[in-house]
Amino acid sequence: LGDVYKRQIMGIAALSLLIILERTFYLFRKDINPERFADPLLGHAARHEWDKCISLCEQEGEKPVPRVLLAGVKNRDMGREELENVLQEAILNEIPNLERFLSTLGMLAAISPLLGLLGTVTGMINTFHVITYYGTGDPRMMSAGISEALVTTMLGLSVAIPVMLCHTLLSRKVENMIAQMEKKAVAFVNTLFKAREEV
Repeated sequence: LGDVYKRQIMGIAALSLLIILERTFYLFRKDINPERFADPLLGHAARHEWDKCISLCEQEGEKPVPRVLLAGVKNRDMGREELENVLQEAILNEIPNLERFLSTLGMLAAISPLLGLLGTVTGMINTFHVITYYGTGDPRMMSAGISEALVTTMLGLSVAIPVMLCHTLLSRKVENMIAQMEKKAVAFVNTLFKAREEV
């Protein structure tokens, strides 16, 4: 049974690695320097240069912050509350793609040490069966069984710790991206309505 648990833990490790690589690559591609992008756009919005705003957003069209602000630009004639709702909806549309697979990664990090522990418990049960049949006359027979049992826990923890660390870092990155979308959406609304008041 120990080998079965080891294979399962290694399978979790391989799946976790695939998810980590995919999420890292995805978030790296979707990331943008929000200040460098938003400052020129807000400048164009303040001057009512909407064509420049749209072309600026479309240049970075696959990234969340530009997509959210593009929704704002397209609905610029709405009232403040309606525009805020449109921007909030645009942000909510982006979140599932950013958070994809992160809950799975967290679940794999939690399962891995539990599988290791299960492997250890079944290994210890087998060791006690050996003691029942052969007695305690040969300590090497017992120590081999106990050592084999504990290896699965070590393996489970060795997989869980780095996966949990990566999950935390990726989650923090996603939270940061969501915060940037919200921040720039608020800045856009404030800039737009300030410019309206000045006209």
